[in-house]
Amino acid sequence: MDGFDEYEQLTPEEIEMERRRKAAARRRKMAAREARRRKRRREAIIRCSILLIILILLIVGFVKMVSGIWNHFHDKPKKSQKVTEQTTPTTEEVTEAPITADIDEAILAKDLPADRDTAIEMLKMQATTDPDLQTLIDNIAVYPDNILMNLAVNSEMKQFAIDYPAKINVVFDGAFNVDFTSDTVPLFLQFDEQWGYADYAKNIIGLSGSAPTCLSMAYTYLKQDGSMNPIKVADFSTEKGYVNEDGNTSWSLMTDGATELGLGSTEFTGGQEELIDALQKGDLIICALTPGDFTKTETFILIREYRDGLFYVNDPNSEARSQVGWDFPRLESQIAKMWEINGTAVSQPDENNDNGEDANDTNNGNGTGDATNTGNDNGTGAADGAENGNDAGDTDNTNGDADQGANEAGETTVNIRQADNANTNGD
Repeated sequence: MDGFDEYEQLTPEEIEMERRRKAAARRRKMAAREARRRKRRREAIIRCSILLIILILLIVGFVKMVSGIWNHFHDKPKKSQKVTEQTTPTTEEVTEAPITADIDEAILAKDLPADRDTAIEMLKMQATTDPDLQTLIDNIAVYPDNILMNLAVNSEMKQFAIDYPAKINVVFDGAFNVDFTSDTVPLFLQFDEQWGYADYAKNIIGLSGSAPTCLSMAYTYLKQDGSMNPIKVADFSTEKGYVNEDGNTSWSLMTDGATELGLGSTEFTGGQEELIDALQKGDLIICALTPGDFTKTETFILIREYRDGLFYVNDPNSEARSQVGWDFPRLESQIAKMWEINGTAVSQPDENNDNGEDANDTNNGNGTGDATNTGNDNGTGAADGAENGNDAGDTDNTNGDADQGANEAGETTVNIRQADNANTNGD
């Protein structure tokens, strides 16, 4: 019997079932064949990938081998090129972009209030967040204008201002040594209560003493001697005539005055690299400043250190400004004059003349004057104000012998004062 005979014996339902069975069998065979093809394809891809990786590794190894052989035979002719390459980093360091200091605007000097009333209003505003100021506000009448106006723009002098009425009548003689650490330039603040209330330049050191305070810091560090505190330097400045009749400190205090104190001092006119060299050899730089970040009038600061591309200063009117680094262009734009100070004074010849002037009288052409007369071509005494060789006060005007009492004014008890000049936001 052929296949047709088989179907003739089956019912239609059985024929349909038989067709479905055979169709399912065919589908299974086709799926099995497709699975085998996919498996063979994956295996082929894996084999090709492995071969490709091996080929890449062989190529890399071959290139390195050839490169090593090439460098081995060509190192000697390139010695001159290596020398040139070694000098390149030095050139890059010189041309490196300068660091710019990031200074908080809050610590910079501010303009003094226009008058007492404005200062009081500012202090009342500050007292809402600072209870310590309320004591001062409650007794505002006993505080002079210059204290209130400076306090309004410099919160660092708060305690100094609060204690002003109790301490301004105390006599400060400077008979003490300041504490210092031998390897650190000390930071002396003008308004330190050890010396801030002492008289200086028609005012007090706390408001007008940046110059003697800077020189005191330099002396203490360079001489490793704490005896020349700001009061001693301020008294020296006054006695030697470095304070003029307007209450301003002469720049010659940083040259002639420093030398007389036993320090070496030269005017500094170099740039940034010379300044770095001076600091690295242990010298200090005192600067006279014009209005800017440190003052709105005039003041003095001391440059003590160069570190990580920035200069660090001792500002006698602000501890905050003394703790941050300053870039040279920013400092340079505010500097009027600089002096390089070291611990060794240059010996000076004896300049006493034959007319009987006092031992401390120098550059005196006419032989008159007293112990405070320095650098006066006309021979006038700084304390007595005589002109062209004539002594003022009680003198016999003979051969330049000044009355020794001209410089011996007794101690004066300083009353609470309303200074004519609210002065300088720090100097």
